[in-house]
Amino acid sequence: MRLFRRSIFPAVLAANVLSWSFAWSLTIYRIGGDALSHSEEAESDEVVVVPLSWEEFARGPGGQMEGLEVKTGRLRPKFITPDENLALAAANRGGGPFGVRHQGEAKADFVDLTVDGDPTTALSSEDLAHHHMFTLFVMDLGVYFPVNRVRFYPTPQSSLFIERFDLRVYQGDNWKLVRSIRENREQIVDISLSTQYIQRFRLSFSDNPHPAFASLIQPWEIAEFEVYGHGYVLTALYRSRVFELESASSLGELRFSGFKDRDAKLRIRTRTGSDEDPNRYWRFTGRGEERSFRNDDGQPLTLTDYNNLQGGKGGITTDLDHWSSWSGPYDLGDSLGTPITSPSPRQFFQLQLDFVPSGLDGAGVDFIEFYITSPPVVGQVVGEIWPAEVMPGQETPFVYAMLPTFFGGESGFDRIVLETTGQFTGVDSVRINEERLADDEWALLEPLADQRMVLGVPRMDRLKSGRLVEVFFRGRVYHFGTVFSGQVFDRERPLEVGQFVEDGDATFRLDSNQRFVGIELGDKLVSEVAVHPRIFTPNGDGTNDQVRIEYTMLKLAGAGEVKVDIFNLAGRRVRRVYQGEDSSGQYGRVWDGLGDDGRSVLPGLYLYRVQVDADGGREERSGLIPVVQ
Repeated sequence: MRLFRRSIFPAVLAANVLSWSFAWSLTIYRIGGDALSHSEEAESDEVVVVPLSWEEFARGPGGQMEGLEVKTGRLRPKFITPDENLALAAANRGGGPFGVRHQGEAKADFVDLTVDGDPTTALSSEDLAHHHMFTLFVMDLGVYFPVNRVRFYPTPQSSLFIERFDLRVYQGDNWKLVRSIRENREQIVDISLSTQYIQRFRLSFSDNPHPAFASLIQPWEIAEFEVYGHGYVLTALYRSRVFELESASSLGELRFSGFKDRDAKLRIRTRTGSDEDPNRYWRFTGRGEERSFRNDDGQPLTLTDYNNLQGGKGGITTDLDHWSSWSGPYDLGDSLGTPITSPSPRQFFQLQLDFVPSGLDGAGVDFIEFYITSPPVVGQVVGEIWPAEVMPGQETPFVYAMLPTFFGGESGFDRIVLETTGQFTGVDSVRINEERLADDEWALLEPLADQRMVLGVPRMDRLKSGRLVEVFFRGRVYHFGTVFSGQVFDRERPLEVGQFVEDGDATFRLDSNQRFVGIELGDKLVSEVAVHPRIFTPNGDGTNDQVRIEYTMLKLAGAGEVKVDIFNLAGRRVRRVYQGEDSSGQYGRVWDGLGDDGRSVLPGLYLYRVQVDADGGREERSGLIPVVQ
C-alpha cells in the first residue's frame, strides 16, 4: 500500500499507513485512477491519500470481481472482441469442457485437449467409449457471454471429422437445439448464430448417446472447440473486501469518474458495519421450519460453523444488528461528490458496483474515492423535526431537535448544516438543553438560502453529551415526504468530514422521530398509519418478505377513494399497492417489494403514501419504508 502526503516525515508514515490515519482530519481512499488528478483537498498537508488498486480493494473476505477486467486503470465489464476464443479461458472461470457419465458431467484430462490451444491433440470418440462416457460433449464458458459463432475441427489432415451431430445451448431449464446436421462433409465445422447470451453448449453425436451405442457411431475427433462473440458480458459485479478502518470513522463524500453508455446500467452502493462479518448464518433447529442464528451454546454462528453444518443450513442474510443494509444507488453523473448515505461513524466499510451492459453499450469506472474523518466529530446524532405534517406551501414554524452522544475521543462540533428540498424562510432562535441562546451566542455563517442553512453554535463536546440542541426556524413544504437533512462539523478542522443526523427520538416532547415532513389537506380523514414489520427484507427467505401498511379511515359518511403508493426518494412512483373505495374502519395493504414492472426494487429507502379523496376533501399520509437485502 502506498501513501501520498505532503509531510517532512514520510519514512515514519510509510511504516503503517492506517495506524497513523487518525492523526489528520481527513483521509482519502482512492481505488484506481493512479494517473488521474486529485481533488483540491488532496493537495493539503493535512490530508492523507491512500491509493489502492481495484484488485487490492477486492482481495480478502467478502471481495469479489466477476465478469470484469481492468484496462489502463479502468474497471469495466469484460468486452469480447470477434477474434477472442472464449473457450480457452473457460476453466479459469469455473467452467471448461466436460464428458458425461451416469453420475453427471465428468472432468478429465483427455477432455481438456479440446481447449488446449494445440490443434495436434484431440478428444476422440474412442476416449469417451473407453471411459464409459455418453457420446456427449459439454462446454461451459463459466459465465454468460454474447456468442455469435461456434467452431470445431479434428487434427490437421485428419479424416475423422464429425459427420452427424446436434448442437444445443442451455436456456432456462432446457437444452435448446440450435443446429442439427446429419450429413456433414466439412472438416471444419463453423456455425454462425444470432448474437445471444450463452454459457453452456452441448454436442451430441447420436440420437441415443448411451455408451453401448458408441460402436455404431462413425469415429470422430475434436482437436479444438472454439467459441466467439462480440460485446459485453451479460452482467458483472465488483464487491470490495470488508474494509477495516483504524477506528470508527465518519464517512463523507463518495467521488467517482467513469462513463456509462445510454442503454447500460451501473449501480454503486455502500454499506457499513461495526464488525468484520456482514452476514448472519442460520441453521434449522430440527423443529419443523424453525431457524436460529445461534449454536447450541447460544453463540452466533460463524462462517466456519455454517460451512461445517451437516445439512440443516438455513441460509445467509445480512446481520442487521451490526451492519446497515446496502444503500440506494449513487448517481454516477455526480462526479463532484455525493454524500455517503450509509450510517457512520463505523469501522467497517464495503463498496459494490453492479454493471449491467446492453449489447455494445457498457459502463466503466476510472476511480472511486471515499473520504473519512477519524476520530469523528461526534459518536452519534439523532434528530427529529416537528410538526411532522403541514399544509403544503404554507409558511410554518418548525423545530429541528438533535441529540448528540459522545463516546470519548471525538473532537466535538460547533457548526450545523441543514438542507432540504423544501424552503427555508427564516431562523428564529437556538436552544441548548432547553435554554435559549442569546443572539450573540449563535450566528448564520452563510446567508440563508432557500434550501440550505448554516449555523454556528457553542461547541458541543463530550462534556455536553446528551444535551439537546434545537433550531427554531420557518419554512415551506411543497411535496409529501420532504426531508430536512442535517450535518454537524468542527470549525477548527475545516477539512474534516461532517457527521450526519440520523432519524431518532431526540426528545420526548416531540413525537415524530423522523427528519421528513408530510403534508395534509382538510379535516382528518385517515389516522394511525403504521408499517409492519419495520425491517422489510423481500429476499424470498420466508422472513419479513412482505410489509403491511395499516391505516384507519375516519369520518366517512359513505366511502372514499383510497390509493396506497410506493415512491422512491426522487419522487417517482414505483408501485401502486392498492386503489379502491374504503369506508370508515381499519385497513392493511401489503407490499411484496416488487415494482409495477414485476421486478424487485433495489435496497434503499422508499416513501409510502396513503391518499384519500372524499366529500370532505383530499388527505395524504406518508412515511418511510427501508428495504434491505
